[in-house]
Amino acid sequence: MRGWNRPLGAAVLMILTAACSGGGQPSASSSAAPVTLTIQDFSVEQTDFHKQVAAEYQRVYPNVTVQWSSTAQAQYEQTLPLAFQSKQAPDLFYWQKQGSNTMNWLLSNSWISTVSPDGKVPSDWTKRWPAGSFQNGINMKDGKVYGFPWQDTHYWGPGYMYMNKAVFAQAGLDPTNPPTTWSQLADTCATIKSKTKAYCMAVPLKGTDWQRTWYAMAAGNMTDLFFDYKNGKFSLDNPAMLQTFNYLQGLYNKGDFAPGVQDKSFSRQQFAAGQAAIYMDGPWMISVWDQLGFHSDSYVVAAHPNPDGGAKGALSSLNSQNAYWVSSQTQHAAEAWKFIQWMTNPTGFFAQNFLSHQFATLAFADDKKLLTDPAWQQVFKIADKTGFRVQYPDPLLKCPALAQSKAYTDASALHPNWEHQVMVDAITSNKDLRPAAQLVVTTRQQALESELQKESAAGLKVSASCYEFGTNGWDYTQNFNTANYSKP
Repeated sequence: MRGWNRPLGAAVLMILTAACSGGGQPSASSSAAPVTLTIQDFSVEQTDFHKQVAAEYQRVYPNVTVQWSSTAQAQYEQTLPLAFQSKQAPDLFYWQKQGSNTMNWLLSNSWISTVSPDGKVPSDWTKRWPAGSFQNGINMKDGKVYGFPWQDTHYWGPGYMYMNKAVFAQAGLDPTNPPTTWSQLADTCATIKSKTKAYCMAVPLKGTDWQRTWYAMAAGNMTDLFFDYKNGKFSLDNPAMLQTFNYLQGLYNKGDFAPGVQDKSFSRQQFAAGQAAIYMDGPWMISVWDQLGFHSDSYVVAAHPNPDGGAKGALSSLNSQNAYWVSSQTQHAAEAWKFIQWMTNPTGFFAQNFLSHQFATLAFADDKKLLTDPAWQQVFKIADKTGFRVQYPDPLLKCPALAQSKAYTDASALHPNWEHQVMVDAITSNKDLRPAAQLVVTTRQQALESELQKESAAGLKVSASCYEFGTNGWDYTQNFNTANYSKP
């Protein structure tokens, strides 16, 4: 899965009281025995908010102590598996590394149980989400519900361009008339370079942070993924992807990127301090800028620029936002379900305060009503335009047997973050990306097809065609027609 991970935390929630069978707000109880419910995730920036959540939940349910802790993502992804191995797993936890196949991966590792004790949920609870949010193979199995969408996939994700008003003004440019094409972006950078002391773009290149610029720019020319679902192939060596890279490398060579291989925190501070005019990333930056004391009256949000001649692709919307799960090791299944119902109340304490902090959008709440910062209003306008982000096809829904396949996961895991590494090396060394891109693609594709052939020979109904959707007429700029899943 492409890594748009938000920081999480580690905590365990244990809540007593009988499970509420309805989907509405669970009733309070003061007579039940004391319970501690633990939750784990990596949302370190939400630590204070989680303390408020725990306090409010205990006010409503005095017998319940919610322990919600957060650790850095890298540490979390190492310690959570160890917690399951040692039988010390939390009651609820965050995990979405396998994208739309996360539920199946978690089930294969015996990490999760159903959201409610019997796997059944009332319709008034599922109606909190848009139609089609609950699908067998994604967050349901055999009719039982295991997960629920967390962040929405319409507004959430990469692809937004932030422009520092002060720097644009110094250059005599109007950020409310942003560059919309690659040529216009290059011209904007040339003007900023000649008329200000700032760099045009703050572009983090350390680790995988390059993705924040790459996904935005690659989407308009083909796809923001490293896999081509039109032709069923890993995609970094595709001519369109190489063209995008060559364009960005050209900006780098002209000195339009702030120098050095910096991480995202450094680049964000450069932008907020007026040392760079442009920074590309997701809508979560609105809360990050606030934390840096840089508010929406100081910047403008716009869509990423597209190639001259118009967009040839779009940002992808995927079935990848099922994030919080009930642990298979919990001793408090009914209490965990009760907390989930309370947490996902669209107008409840959690939704209202989560959104007031501008941490993210929520799939079950009215984001437009509760996210009132002017920058969020710009984000909504951008993402609501047709073709900015489109619903991608899902191989798992075309070939359900992929739930038991390791082929794509293993092929993607070969040399983790390989695509980012070869791109950063090529851009900083002024090398041709093509040879390294071809090696990455050839290695991953051979691993994918070889394993699929082995699995097919063993009786699993999978093949390379499970990942090909161009034969149905789908293109990168279109929402996929789900009716085509049933077609041969």
